[in-house]
Formats: sequence, structure tokens, C-alpha cells
Amino acid sequence: MNSRKISQKDYAKLLELDKKVYPTDSPVTPAMLDNWFQNNPEFGAIFEDSGKISGMCIAIPLNETGWNKLISGKLQESDLGKDTIFDNKRDVEIGIHIYHLEKFSSSNKQFYVQTLNNLNKTITTLKNQNPKLKVIGFSGLCVTSSGINLFYNKLNCRERDFINPEHILRKNNKLQIFKSTSQKELEKKLSSGYEYANRCKMLVTYPDELSLVWELLQH
Repeated sequence: MNSRKISQKDYAKLLELDKKVYPTDSPVTPAMLDNWFQNNPEFGAIFEDSGKISGMCIAIPLNETGWNKLISGKLQESDLGKDTIFDNKRDVEIGIHIYHLEKFSSSNKQFYVQTLNNLNKTITTLKNQNPKLKVIGFSGLCVTSSGINLFYNKLNCRERDFINPEHILRKNNKLQIFKSTSQKELEKKLSSGYEYANRCKMLVTYPDELSLVWELLQH
């Protein structure tokens, strides 16, 4: 399985896939993706096998201010613009946020290892150009049980001060984001026929913590 940089032809598929698991009222747009990847499109990795897309690891490279605001809940993914995106000619710190991670083949049991190795190659190239560069953290807004399992149980990422109040509910095979901290409001939703899936979690790890991320990612 080989990887290539994201291009505009991939945007529609990516945004469609993300909407299926996270139907937010504030979605990311193609123009936003252009801002994210105008400097370093290699952070949007498209994996292919025999000419067909077999997986995606779409990471947002953020400067210190942007990453810290995102993981603290002060910014949403759709708020991330040019002023928050990492620039290797200017910045010496980078935070890596995973926007979308998905594989389309069950044969690859350790897809996350391949994606982290791919990210490591990108970071190594940037460090060769910018020797002072440091990775300050790794994060993901996990909205599915499989995503939470990967980030929490395998990669040892954790919630911090920001506790995301968004919940994924399902009704008639359609997902809905329900934002609340009220048990009564949740019970009202469940009594009206919604099924509870999971709470969305902003999961984070730092370089001084124990995580497989730092075994595979140069920092």
C-alpha cells in the first residue's frame, strides 16, 4: 500500500466520509482544506492499493497557538484557518491533529502504524529543513467507538481540561450530534426513539507521556 499527498480531487470523498460519522452543523469546507494543506499537503495522506484508495490519514499541521486552542475547545476544526496552520519557514513547534483516519480494507490490521510511520517521514523531512522543529503534541477528535478505542486504548491519548459535550445519537439509521451536559435532556432524547452511540472526545498525548505515538513519531 502506497501513499500520496491529498489533492483537491480527494476533497469531496473526504468530506462525505467525515459527514457520515460526524454530521456537524459547522462542517469543514473545500476552501478550509486548501488552507490546511497549502504549505504541506503531505499531511493529508491518501493510501492506495492497485490504484484504488485503501485508506486515509488526514492530519492538520497546526502552530502552537492553533493546536492549544483546538484541544482546549476554544476552536473547532472548522475554525482552523491560515493563522493557525503550521508554517515551517516561521514556526519551530507543531501540533498534529488527526481530522480523519479510515481504512477501507480489513486486511491491514495495523493501519495506524503505517499512518504514524508516514507522519514520521513527513516530520523528518521538515526537521531537515528546520532543525529546531519540535512536535508539541498529537490529538484527535474521536467521534466513533473504533476511533476512541484506537486513541484511548492503543495510543494512550487522554481527555484533558476540555470535556466535549457532544454526543452521537442514532435514529432511523441516521446519526445526529446532540450537545448537552444535562441527563434529563439526554433521557428525553432516548425516550423519543434515539439510540446512544458514544460521546465525542478530544484525546491528546504529549511527548513526555507514555504512548505508542512517541515510539513511532520523531519529536
